[in-house]
Amino acid sequence: MSNEEWKKAFAQKLSEVFGKNVFRKEDLTKEFYVDLRIGCSDFFETEDGAFDQDLFWSEGLQNWLMEDKSELMTDSSDRLAMLCARIGKFNEDRDWGQFHSPCNLAKSISIEAAELLECFQWDDTDYDRNDVIEELADVMNYCIQMSQVLGVDMIDIINEKMDKNEKKYPVDKARGVSAKYDEL
Repeated sequence: MSNEEWKKAFAQKLSEVFGKNVFRKEDLTKEFYVDLRIGCSDFFETEDGAFDQDLFWSEGLQNWLMEDKSELMTDSSDRLAMLCARIGKFNEDRDWGQFHSPCNLAKSISIEAAELLECFQWDDTDYDRNDVIEELADVMNYCIQMSQVLGVDMIDIINEKMDKNEKKYPVDKARGVSAKYDEL
């Protein structure tokens, strides 16, 4: 495995184990290194199968752990998987899964969507872009959580819905028209 392939695979594994792959110096505690050794031990094996202590404790690795690794995650599915893992870990670390029933998440999606709409309450052209982005992120975060709780693949269910939409709204009838499908 080349060095770049190792880095990409290791960045993905960090995302799976820790829910992120960029760390601050204060994150690199004794407990972090215990979890790193347990969760990522295969990345520190020498050719003869021994554990590479020099690499594991190297300053180079510590510096790399604190670097942005998004350039390694160029595949959008990698980035989506990282995001989902990060959201899952965030909730797991706080023991919030107990509150995330489909009903509660649906309410949260609706509440956050209303907050997004509120950004445009008095003027649909003069709005605070940062506020819109914040609220959009909240809506999307809860949608991801809902898909996790339901155990569905977001890409699959969106593609299935797009298949239905393409049938309901054929281009020759729906182009430039805002009418509902049964009124085309």
